Amino acid sequence: MFYSTNSIRSIGQAIEYIQNAKDYQQFQSAVASLRGYMKGIGIGAQEILALERIAYYPQNIYSDRETKENMEAAKHRVISYIEDMLCDNEKDGQILEILNNFYLFLENLIERKPHKRGGIQQEQLDTLKIKNEYDVQHLLYACIKLLYPMARAEVSEDTGYGTVRTDIFLDAEHVIEIKCTRENMKLKKLTEEIEADIIHYSAKNIYFFLYDKEKIIENPMVFKKCYEEKIKEKNVHIIIHQPKIM
Repeated sequence: MFYSTNSIRSIGQAIEYIQNAKDYQQFQSAVASLRGYMKGIGIGAQEILALERIAYYPQNIYSDRETKENMEAAKHRVISYIEDMLCDNEKDGQILEILNNFYLFLENLIERKPHKRGGIQQEQLDTLKIKNEYDVQHLLYACIKLLYPMARAEVSEDTGYGTVRTDIFLDAEHVIEIKCTRENMKLKKLTEEIEADIIHYSAKNIYFFLYDKEKIIENPMVFKKCYEEKIKEKNVHIIIHQPKIM
C-alpha cells in the first residue's frame, strides 16, 4: 500500500514511503516530500541536491521491466543515503552532547571532594588549572576517547597549498578545533582564527570548542548563531564555555 507523502514526519516514515512506491509518480512524490521534510529540519542545500542526484533514474519507453529495475535501484540508493544521514545526525548529537556538557566533567573533577580513603587529595586537585588551549585539549581529548577510541590529537592535513593541524580528529568528516581565550586577546583575533579554520579544513563537520576563560565574547548566543548560520557549505558548530572555575 502506498500512503500519502503529505504526512511525512520522520526519516523512518520517509524510508517507508520510498519503499512502497510502485511507479514513477509515487516515487517522485515520495522524494519531493522527503526533500521538503529535509528543508524543514534544516538540512543543507548540498545534501538535498545530492538526494536529487541519487534519486534520478533513466526510463526506458521500450521496456517496463528495465524501468522498474532502474527505479528499484534508485530506491535502494535513496534509502541508503538517508540511513547514512540518520547515522551521521546521531553521531553529530553525541559529539555535541560531550562538548556541551564538558563543564559537568570539570565541576565533578575539581569541585567534588575526593573520597577520604582515596589516594587523590583535594590539595592536588586544587593545583589543576587551565592556562591555555593545550590544557583544554588534554582534558577534552580524554572525554572524547570514551566514545571515540579511534580519535587522534594534533593530526596534520595537507591541503595542497599548506598544512593545517586538527586539534582532535574524529574521522575525515568530523573534527574538533579548540580555542582558549587569553589575556589581551581581542575578539577580532578569535573570529579571524575561526574563519581561517573553516576555509582550510576539508572536513564537512567542524566543531569549534571555545573555552572563553577571559570572557571576551559578550553575547555567546549571537556569536554562535552568526557562524552556524553563516556557512552553508559546511556544518559549523560553535560551543562556548565561559568557566566560573579554573
